[in-house]
Amino acid sequence: MKRFYILLFSLLLLTVGCVLAVHFLWKSGAPEFEMREIERSTADCEENCLSVNINYLYCKSPSSFAENFNKEMELQVSNFLLGNREDTLQVEGVSIESALESFMTDYNNIHEHFPDIPAYELMLNDSIMFKNSKMLTVFSDRYSFTGAANAFRTKVFTHFDLSNGEVITNENLFTDEAKVAQIAEKYFKREQENFATKTLDEKGFWFEDGVFHLPKNIGIGKDYLHLFYEPFEIAAYVDTAFEVKVPMNEVQHYLTFSDKK
Repeated sequence: MKRFYILLFSLLLLTVGCVLAVHFLWKSGAPEFEMREIERSTADCEENCLSVNINYLYCKSPSSFAENFNKEMELQVSNFLLGNREDTLQVEGVSIESALESFMTDYNNIHEHFPDIPAYELMLNDSIMFKNSKMLTVFSDRYSFTGAANAFRTKVFTHFDLSNGEVITNENLFTDEAKVAQIAEKYFKREQENFATKTLDEKGFWFEDGVFHLPKNIGIGKDYLHLFYEPFEIAAYVDTAFEVKVPMNEVQHYLTFSDKK
């Protein structure tokens, strides 16, 4: 009987410990992530086969952060499957499953009428690029070929407020965006053969009113600030993106969610 009570007491302690651990994780806001994978291909296909390979991050911690984070990540995956690259085309309320089904159906319908078209290919890989006590940056490497003349490859950086999982917009990323742009312009010019005596426009790059600006895709890393310019942002006659790295120690002071202030 004594052994029974000892065993019962041990089980009770274990149960309480597990509950407290879960409660601690929830209260501490320490998010836990897992990678979710989606793979699809044409059935019974040996060559020129449709390929979908998506690996996206999912937060499994029970919190408001997880709810908002997962909603945003699933929204991005759904719109990637639907081919919506621009913010103005983004569709909300569409699940990954329905977006995938729509993509597969559209491809099969086209392939039925045009069997010799090159097979479509989609790839998306997410990873955590940066994390401090206040914010988290997710890097998404994406590639798509959907029958267009050129394949499309891009990088997407998304920043999250760790206190609630809300997306941090570029407008709220820095306390002084103009100062960050001033620092970044120096490294932009250095990447373009250090044309210190020429304007950006004269070198084949154009900015509105000839004034340098930060790109839409801005990545926060441990050592560098990553500026990823799509071709249409800076040049009309090139089809490759352009990336600039700015040492993080030069702009750290202006990072709104820095934990070193």
